[in-house]
Amino acid sequence: MNADTFTNVALEAGRLAAGICRRVQQEQVVETQEKAGKEPVTVADYASQAVILRALSLHCGDHAILAEENSENLRAGDDAHVADRVRELVSDALGEPVTMEQLCAWIDHQGDADSPYMWAIDPIDGTKGFLRKAQYAVAIGLLRERVPVAGALVCPNLAVDPNDEGGARGVVFHAYEQAGAFQFPLDGGDTTPIRANATTDAADVRVLGSVESSHGDPRLLTALVEELGFGGGIVRVDSQVKYGVLARGDAEVYLRPRSKPDWRDNAWDHVAGVAVAKEAGGRSTDVVGRPLDFSFGAKMEENVGVLTTHGPLHDEIVACLKRLVES
Repeated sequence: MNADTFTNVALEAGRLAAGICRRVQQEQVVETQEKAGKEPVTVADYASQAVILRALSLHCGDHAILAEENSENLRAGDDAHVADRVRELVSDALGEPVTMEQLCAWIDHQGDADSPYMWAIDPIDGTKGFLRKAQYAVAIGLLRERVPVAGALVCPNLAVDPNDEGGARGVVFHAYEQAGAFQFPLDGGDTTPIRANATTDAADVRVLGSVESSHGDPRLLTALVEELGFGGGIVRVDSQVKYGVLARGDAEVYLRPRSKPDWRDNAWDHVAGVAVAKEAGGRSTDVVGRPLDFSFGAKMEENVGVLTTHGPLHDEIVACLKRLVES
């Protein structure tokens, strides 16, 4: 697969999904179900995954798929109105009627497990942010031999100009290995290359943290900032939007520690963002410096959280985190 094919397929699918998400987010009440682990899943999650995996089944049908949602609850018929709403959203987005069987087949599409290529899909990364009408991302990542090589992050609520929070919103980030990282406004505009900030001055470093306190260890985040004298403050943003923010130079460090000893991150929460950050000049490891390992399927079994930085201070940050984790 080349950069043009990835970009065409991922961005078209991502924009369709973002249109669905925006439509649902405008509604007064967003219909949800509850997954195991008490995480919410909305009609937009299902519909977004359906249009993305439909595109992949048509254009990259022999590739493997790793995606967050499945159609089990929709097929069960316990919430028939939810299934009907999802089908309506997908039909309207595609401009043609969709059957329940088609809908579920797209949501559950898995491709060829033996393919060297695997897509990691999070149809709405940051569902709680989505429900709060804050930041979320449609995340479409691509692995080759279980290594991230490409990513697209569609961020419908992110300010196009970070210095104008009241201005236009909706940014698409995308990257492919050795081709660079780029952004463009979701609602139309020029595509521009992006690059992570190159500062080495600790006083300027801004650290990205999750809005949800359950995501990671807030004490470790605070200790890192104090230990290394990072003076730019902690910037709290939902979802993989953080990777885009770092990649375009609006923050320097994204730290996601484990929230508890047995916690393991989901691959689809990071593949797209890691690819975008890397092509923008960033670096990603876990918090103790190990390479990120996506070879275990859905879970990142061998990693202790995730650390992505703008690059120049990465080794110093890892050394500090090791001391803090081991103390």
